[in-house]
Amino acid sequence: MQLRAGGLALAAVITVALAGCSSGTEPGSSPSAPTNTIGSELPDFDKFTPAPDGAVDEDTGETIGAHPEAVWDEPSRAAAVAAASEVMGKFARPGLDYETWWAELAPLLSEEGRSDYSFVDPRNVPVSEVTGVGVLVDDASANVAVVEVPTNGGTYTLTLSRLYGDSPWAVERIMPPEEAS
Repeated sequence: MQLRAGGLALAAVITVALAGCSSGTEPGSSPSAPTNTIGSELPDFDKFTPAPDGAVDEDTGETIGAHPEAVWDEPSRAAAVAAASEVMGKFARPGLDYETWWAELAPLLSEEGRSDYSFVDPRNVPVSEVTGVGVLVDDASANVAVVEVPTNGGTYTLTLSRLYGDSPWAVERIMPPEEAS
């Protein structure tokens, strides 16, 4: 019985609240233009000027403006392999203190990669050097690449991504040999 009375009281409160939300116009009259509750006028969006091309978005760090569409060409393939090899070289340094290791690795990772690897202790990384040239093994999408990089602990598989054709490759995932297969 107490639950039913509480439900009825809640329904009454909602009804009173909604009654105060009427449009405030008389039948047959037209509504007035919306105004800001602070008392100032609303911004004139017709006069809005977008940021100029070349400006940098403070939140994402991306350059504002037109970007070329990502395509696979030899420079893109080489850049993906170089980025994966560089990340693996920065990752495979178990002798470094965390602060130095992370400061050099983090800028080369995507947002997801930074989230995934921010708690890794470099002392637990089982490899200490890249032993060969990386190989692009999957280029099904012009925005995603999978590169295998040989190390002294086996071949690691790195997944990279980029937003546009002129965006740098960023590593999303670093998979050790046993996880890659």
